[in-house]
Amino acid sequence: MMTREFSLQPALTHRKRLEDVCQMELAEAEIAYGQERPLVDLLSEMERLGYQELERQHERTQLDVTSINVYLYDLQRLQRKIEEQLRLLEDMEATVRRKREALMEASRDKKALERLKEKHEREVVQALSKAENKVLDEIASSQFHRLRLESRNSF
Repeated sequence: MMTREFSLQPALTHRKRLEDVCQMELAEAEIAYGQERPLVDLLSEMERLGYQELERQHERTQLDVTSINVYLYDLQRLQRKIEEQLRLLEDMEATVRRKREALMEASRDKKALERLKEKHEREVVQALSKAENKVLDEIASSQFHRLRLESRNSF
């Protein structure tokens, strides 16, 4: 006889929790990426403004080599920060991809177990229905035999 309990319920519960954890980790990774992304735009804007300022200063006055070197040093430092930030964003994008893949895998695993549970539940319902029909058939058969015996005894 088939048991009513789904034997893989602990595994399904674990898969649901794992999927929830993956969803939270993905959301955290996406939020972190979203917070870091504007910094590249800000640094790029600062670099653009720095070059504009260097041009303005050069047009207005004759800049000495020391002033030009200071501007260029600051702009190079800004470019390094931009490059570092872009590398960080690439790493974060890779993390988001990995988290998304982990979530998709966890969801697939959970759905497979859910399908097994649904199949199990259908089989349990069918088994119960079959058992109920068997009992009803036995009751009907015994009533038929009882009525038949009663009708024979009444003659």
